[in-house]
Amino acid sequence: MIKKKNFKTRLFKAFIIVGFFPLIIMTVFYYCNTSSLINKKINTSINENIKIMSSFIDSSINNFSSIVEFLAENKEIQQIFKKEKYSSYNEKFKDAQKIYTIITSVTANQKMDIPVYIMGLNNPLSRFTTQEYFSPIYGNKYNEIFDLIDSAEDNKLFYVHRRVDGRERKDIVLAICRQIIDRENDEKLGYVFLDIYDDYFNNILKHAKVYEGNNIYILDKQGYIITDKLYKDRTGFKFYENYVDTILNNKQGQFRCTLEGEQYVAYFNTLAHNEFKIVEIVPVKSIYKDKGMIVQTFIFVLILLSVFAIIVSLILSKSISKPINKLSGLMRRVEKGDMNVNVNIDSNDEIGDLGKSFNKMVREIDKLIEEVYIKQYLLKEAEYKNLKAQVNPHFLYNTLESIKWMAKLGENEGVVKMTTTLGKFLRYSISKKGDIVTVKEDIDQINNYLTIQSIRYGDKFSVDFEIDNKILDQRILKLLLQPLVENAIIHGLEPKLEKGKLVIKGYKKEENICFEIIDNGVGITNESTKGEGIGMSNVDKRVKIHYGEKYGVFLDRIDDKTYVKLILPYDWKGDEENDKSNDSR
Repeated sequence: MIKKKNFKTRLFKAFIIVGFFPLIIMTVFYYCNTSSLINKKINTSINENIKIMSSFIDSSINNFSSIVEFLAENKEIQQIFKKEKYSSYNEKFKDAQKIYTIITSVTANQKMDIPVYIMGLNNPLSRFTTQEYFSPIYGNKYNEIFDLIDSAEDNKLFYVHRRVDGRERKDIVLAICRQIIDRENDEKLGYVFLDIYDDYFNNILKHAKVYEGNNIYILDKQGYIITDKLYKDRTGFKFYENYVDTILNNKQGQFRCTLEGEQYVAYFNTLAHNEFKIVEIVPVKSIYKDKGMIVQTFIFVLILLSVFAIIVSLILSKSISKPINKLSGLMRRVEKGDMNVNVNIDSNDEIGDLGKSFNKMVREIDKLIEEVYIKQYLLKEAEYKNLKAQVNPHFLYNTLESIKWMAKLGENEGVVKMTTTLGKFLRYSISKKGDIVTVKEDIDQINNYLTIQSIRYGDKFSVDFEIDNKILDQRILKLLLQPLVENAIIHGLEPKLEKGKLVIKGYKKEENICFEIIDNGVGITNESTKGEGIGMSNVDKRVKIHYGEKYGVFLDRIDDKTYVKLILPYDWKGDEENDKSNDSR
């Protein structure tokens, strides 16, 4: 006995080989984990870098502020500025030497040139500076800067501006200014100005860790730019309006921003003593560039493994799935109704057994379909004949009742006319033309019916026909319209006190024939039509039996009018064999 090959085992091995999906999951996990770590390290690195720079800048500006405070509070300087005039040049020279000695004593530890300007108010000759000349901006007491100092808190001002000054013509970006006040009588004696060069900040910023495209800003506590690392033309201008409030309202933090159309991550911190802000912006693409380099090698290996797994998987899956695909194709043919199929799978495994079972199943289905078809056809014919048989007896009963009452009332002409019309109606119903007629023939039958009803009801209602000539030769089932017209008269117009109106329409719409029975009677519902002739529900059943489920009768009530719509297929050939058999009877 030949041992069967296990299909399940072969498929399982294929799944194992095609197991590159775990590699993808692992790659995603690795990338996300690595990205998180890199982001954390980058954020930590930049924040630490900003803290270090903040510490240096804060310490230095605090030292400069201390120098200004010392000079403004120095008793010897205040005594010198109390003098209203000098009696001789020697006296002024001695005072100048004293001030230079005092300034030198507090700036000796600084390794860079510190421009200092001291101006007295009582004596116009009381001006002292460490530079070659006294700066014009501090020489005119009517300049804007003096008003700003006088209105500043504690009469101390950090004045942000950029100008070229000093011995080496360097850029000055910040001035620390303060009043000299006589503490004995609160008299304003003069002003002290200390300038800070842009080079001082550059020496600190150039040691910061560099990311491609990054920039570092130093802002005063109102958000105005003192200086930045890359661009030197924005000193004195406010930082970007969309983001400056976030920086000023928080001590430290980070946020994403868009500057000049490019995405950045901004990190900021606050200096401890003067509330200045240091802000570093780093392009998002520079941050993610590092992450891409880290995972690049792993992704390359993953691609190689994935390609190998896909190739092997395709080879194995083709050999495994070929007989299944063949079986699937035959199944689709069976779905379309082709039962003359037979699968021949030369395989001694579960697929081979599946093929044999499929062949047996198709034979059984073919046999069952034939049996079910015959039963359904017989059932359909029996149901149709039962429905059709309900038409004539009921209508005949109603008409004979009308003739009886007319005879009792002595209306002989009406009896003759109604009897004649009834004869035509019955002749049409029992004619050998079969159950399929033209629209014109069924409309003629409606006229016969309405003739009988007009004799019965008199001028209680009027009737209008709106039948498109294009549909007159179309073939439909016999006696579909008469029951609908009957229901409209009996349940809609008969109970109406005043005169009513009945409209019968017929037209083509797209691929359908539409008939509308419209009356302005009291209203008709599906419930009210049960048991009346074959009723609308029975007409609907007849239509669905012969035409299909999407066709039938539809009822609606709009603006005090009842609309009964009958929808049938256009250019319907009908059950020709049934029609011929009826003709031969």
